[in-house]
Amino acid sequence: EECVELPAELDQRSNGRSLINLRDQLVPFLRLRQMFATGTPPDPYQKVVVVSTGQQRFGLAVDQILGEHQTVIKAMSRLHSDVTAFSGATILGDGSVALILDVAHLATAEQAREPALRAAS
Repeated sequence: EECVELPAELDQRSNGRSLINLRDQLVPFLRLRQMFATGTPPDPYQKVVVVSTGQQRFGLAVDQILGEHQTVIKAMSRLHSDVTAFSGATILGDGSVALILDVAHLATAEQAREPALRAAS
């Protein structure tokens, strides 16, 4: 839907809750860096890519936006059936492989996480 910059002060004082205010509407977002435990420091200018699936709207915090590409997506093999965060892969123009996130699965993960955050606060 859209992409907005994640204010550094919001990132530092989130206290486990990841919400961004977009036009007077609170939108939850997932920090992909934490979800995939990258172990590297975050980019100082992170972005939140706002997506929707069904009736749910949420964001994905990312370090960079590299551009927009039309791709052919190949489904994951049976060998990778337990990897639920990705729906497939594609080969980029330079020959490297890019994994495609399963947005519906991430939305389900966000829904499951929200009641636990409410109980903790």
